[in-house]
Amino acid sequence: MKHIINLLLVAMVLLTSCNSNSDVKQSDNTQKNVDEITQKALEEWRSEHFGMFIHFGIYSELAGWWKGEKIPFYGEQIMNHARITTEEYEAVAKTFNPQDFNADEIVLLAKNAGMKYIVMTSKHHDGFCMFHTETTDYNVVDFTPFGRDVVKELSDACKRHGIKFGLYYSLPDWHYPLGIPRLAPDPTTKCHEYVNQVYSPLEIVTPELEDYIVAQVTELLTNYGDITTLWFDMGLVTPEQSKRFRETVKSLQPECIINGRIMNNQGDYMTLPDNGDVAGYENIFWDNPASLYGTWGYKSWINRPDIDKQVDVQLGRLFSTVSNGGVFLLNIGPDGDGNVIPYEKEVLTKIGEFLNQHPDTLNKIQVVYKEKVIVKQDGDLIELTEANGTKHAAIDGTGYMSTQTDSWRSWEMEVAENGTYDVFVVYIPENLDKRYSFECGDNVIAHTLPGVDPMIQTSYVGKMNLKAGKQTFRLDQADRCYPLEPLGLEVKKIIVRKSL
Repeated sequence: MKHIINLLLVAMVLLTSCNSNSDVKQSDNTQKNVDEITQKALEEWRSEHFGMFIHFGIYSELAGWWKGEKIPFYGEQIMNHARITTEEYEAVAKTFNPQDFNADEIVLLAKNAGMKYIVMTSKHHDGFCMFHTETTDYNVVDFTPFGRDVVKELSDACKRHGIKFGLYYSLPDWHYPLGIPRLAPDPTTKCHEYVNQVYSPLEIVTPELEDYIVAQVTELLTNYGDITTLWFDMGLVTPEQSKRFRETVKSLQPECIINGRIMNNQGDYMTLPDNGDVAGYENIFWDNPASLYGTWGYKSWINRPDIDKQVDVQLGRLFSTVSNGGVFLLNIGPDGDGNVIPYEKEVLTKIGEFLNQHPDTLNKIQVVYKEKVIVKQDGDLIELTEANGTKHAAIDGTGYMSTQTDSWRSWEMEVAENGTYDVFVVYIPENLDKRYSFECGDNVIAHTLPGVDPMIQTSYVGKMNLKAGKQTFRLDQADRCYPLEPLGLEVKKIIVRKSL
């Protein structure tokens, strides 16, 4: 009997081992399938080129005003910038009634503008949910006289008109009580402290808030049909939290692609800084989120440039983005009544008219990100790139530039051929809005580099007429003073690219 029992135990161990191995293989196969699905979804998304971003919420009702004063900075973050308490903001939410909101009108506007998908703000940093959720009554259906599910209406309208639907989701939540503790006051983060709280887009995600996020993401990916992308934003999250968020998305909709702001290398594609300039992101998937002016949420008093100039600017950004292998995501901000403001409607209409007059333009733009040859020269990394007959050069000074000692810097580079070249700089600023001189051959461009936050940024410098052959490229201070000061920025990359 003892012998039989031992045999049974051995058999059970072997069976367990086989099952375990089977589980590992199954898990590997599952991951492989998810990766293949994701890759296919990314390729399809990049071929779509152009999407609509929508910032719409309680902040739209305030229109950039608080207690009779114009509030600067982003309109969608007015709760932060105007230091509005939770109670005061809830009172605004209880009056939110955008009766003019028309999902079909917005979707058709996007479609006629040549856009292939829409990304709607399901929840911004203020914590107010523009969808019906079981996790909190602080949502557009249960908390407002409007009582309609905005996300649901947009999702349904997208299905009716053949437009893909995506969602923005803020990881920080200024309303969720268990999201505290928040960041301590720190002038480098530009946070505002009041009522013993710090409101910042860069807040830690507590374990309680993490569970809350997972529950809401599960609802969004379960109740609103196919979601083409989940566009996360901000927050200080741990690698474990980022991984959990990703696994939640992929377990529910493996074809849903995730942007890089999920953090910790868990995204499927990179997102540029807000309103960033394009600067040669080769061999990766990326999008370029842009607004028409210095806000995303509606502000009644914002300065709106000439419409025709605005159309030219946005078409240029679209073409520059697509030509470098990116996807352009252009924002609208409906007002508190739910209307798309006439200015934004006219800009998108004219963009659509141009694209209709020049069919297949976006598909025909030369893409310059596919091939790359790297050579060493003088200790710096010089990238010479050629694709489809279009050549450009990039100088990479990563980790080389010193913000403490260098007052100027120069590089030797090989210009591929005679012509007009676009110059970009990727950098981390130390000083705010400092003027620099970019020099090569007979070209001298004085350009102010914006310095808003100590994070990597990209700026378009301008055009240079260059001759083929070796050239010295110099970066200096436009307004030099003595004794010499350091440059005041860390240069990550300077790109000199043949104009398309």
